[in-house]
Amino acid sequence: MTHTSYSSEAMYVGMCREVGTPTEVRIRRELADSSEVVVRPLMIMRGLERVMGGSLREGFRIKSCDMDWMLWLPNHKVICDISQITLYHIPEHTVILMECENVSPGSTRLKMLTPSGYPEVYSSSTLINGESYISVSFFRKHFLNFTKRNVAFGCSSTEHGPCATYTISGLLEMDRAYCFRSNHWPCVALPWIRRCQHKNWPSGSVLSAIVKEGCHVVPINSDPLDQERDSEWRISFAVAELKLVYSMNHCQFICYGMLKIFLKEVINADDDDPCLSSYYMKTVLFWVVQNDRLIGWTPCNLLLCFWNCLKLLISWVYRGECPNFFIPQNNMFRVKVFGHKQAALFEKLYALYSKGISCLLLSPTVGKHLEKSTLDRTLTPSTEESKIIPDFLLDVCLFEEINRMLDLFVNNEEEFRCACIALEQFKKGRLTLFQKITTQSLLSKLHRNFCFMPTPNKAISNRTCNNLYRERLNAMKLAVKIGCVSEIVYLAMYYYKNCHYVALLNCLQKAKRRLSRPYVVYYRHTDEVKYIRSMKGVSLCDKMNKCCICDIILCDKYHYTNALVPEQIANKTDGNAFLSIPPLVILHMLFVLNHHRLGDTVRSQQSLQDLHTLLLFDDGTRVPEHLRDISWQILGICQQTCGDYVGAFMSFQCSLQEFPFNCIKLASSIRILTILGCLLRKY
Repeated sequence: MTHTSYSSEAMYVGMCREVGTPTEVRIRRELADSSEVVVRPLMIMRGLERVMGGSLREGFRIKSCDMDWMLWLPNHKVICDISQITLYHIPEHTVILMECENVSPGSTRLKMLTPSGYPEVYSSSTLINGESYISVSFFRKHFLNFTKRNVAFGCSSTEHGPCATYTISGLLEMDRAYCFRSNHWPCVALPWIRRCQHKNWPSGSVLSAIVKEGCHVVPINSDPLDQERDSEWRISFAVAELKLVYSMNHCQFICYGMLKIFLKEVINADDDDPCLSSYYMKTVLFWVVQNDRLIGWTPCNLLLCFWNCLKLLISWVYRGECPNFFIPQNNMFRVKVFGHKQAALFEKLYALYSKGISCLLLSPTVGKHLEKSTLDRTLTPSTEESKIIPDFLLDVCLFEEINRMLDLFVNNEEEFRCACIALEQFKKGRLTLFQKITTQSLLSKLHRNFCFMPTPNKAISNRTCNNLYRERLNAMKLAVKIGCVSEIVYLAMYYYKNCHYVALLNCLQKAKRRLSRPYVVYYRHTDEVKYIRSMKGVSLCDKMNKCCICDIILCDKYHYTNALVPEQIANKTDGNAFLSIPPLVILHMLFVLNHHRLGDTVRSQQSLQDLHTLLLFDDGTRVPEHLRDISWQILGICQQTCGDYVGAFMSFQCSLQEFPFNCIKLASSIRILTILGCLLRKY
């Protein structure tokens, strides 16, 4: 084995541990894809379709991963040729024509052939030569305001390119691009199909799926500073790009990850306003994969593949040309990389090129694996996945993605039935093992959320009320039976909400036993030896039911317990929609409140002490660092309920000092004022 091959394989193994092994990436993608298929009918019922993009959807879980959403109105149909208007029903559909003549490459004008009933679209139209076109700036402005008014976390949204951008709990950046979808492949990109057929990449099946999917048009023009181009929209191939990334082999995906990390940690490290984004890295990789067919994309060639990508990037910067992969006439550097910025970027890249492959050592993440392979030649790297990651960690990866997966929150029984039908239809297909796990988890979450769904605001008889309670209780028990370990905590909350304190006590005891088992997994924390021993021969579905612990998510639209209403209100006032709480914290809270309701002061105080001890001495395995704000808050609520106002005051102060992940500072401040009032009256 040559030195380069040895280093490449060592780098492949190291980057699999950073970026993910093939199975880890497949788990992430299949869970995201399955969730999107099930949620789609629900979104259409609410008036919008959406598709998730960004690094998270591609399968990455590296730092600074973003989440992108493209959203569009399903009854607005974009056509590429006037003859396609016959495919749609007017006035049920609003038909919009793409005009690609006399515009910048990669852009189009959107001519409204029929009127729109949506004010955000109707008020974005502008007249050009007597015809109605949709203005980019008006459209972005209207939908930015729409996001601020209607979207959870979106009240602080800012305009960023074609997107409304906001941050979730100060950690995850979210981009929402409102756009239009065309079910047709644009005429200007037809040469791309012929090029792919000639180059034999992607495969015929992937190519057909991409063309069948069509494209999107997003509200940003080729030169945002040129007001005369305000009617020009960018043609987006985001869904096609996602399919291309999915079609890559794992070595290509690892190379993509290396390019992203190298860009962030080396090329853009000291640049407050960088010219390059990870989108350019993806474009480089697409061109290299398609054109350099002689390269063997295998682990032993990983460094060579990376080097070819870097050389192509440098040549593009030197020429000031970055051809779009689908429409090469569209030079994506035209308004980004030119003049002194281009010269400075080329100088930086050429200096890295002069160092050779050792330039990777400048990246803390990538460099350590290259350095390790250089210093220790006695190691023999094995690129087999079973040697890189044990099965145990694959289970942990699955549980982590289940915890990350979005809940199915429904607003009424009609939406609940719609989601159930979507799940049943999805289950009829040929599902992989991970897709089966996903549907089981989604079904559990759907039934659980159905239990806490608001009841209609109308007078109902006691008999009807009892029937509704039993119906929802059965749904909750089904959720516990098929869902994660932590679902039993929701059942306990349901008992408490309905004042069934004896049943609640039995439920809490059972929940405590289940959550305390040594082999349960919460945020990758578990006893590995006991997990492997206990779960030997157990099916993956049963492993999820016995071992997977997820955060307790409280939606602002649902009522769970009066004790946390101020926190839900504060969270919503700050523009958020969910409270995330560690299951053990909620469990201890329910113990305290239940004993207090039953008048058992001794057990109430003991449960209060157990919760306090948990927060004081936990090492992050049961109360994650980012959820300590709500955890201290809940301790304070319990202390306040039991009459310990001094302790409650100190706990609320601790909550204010933690990272405000749940955005409950307003509730903490109000509770502190209430406590001070009680103390003043007392003394």
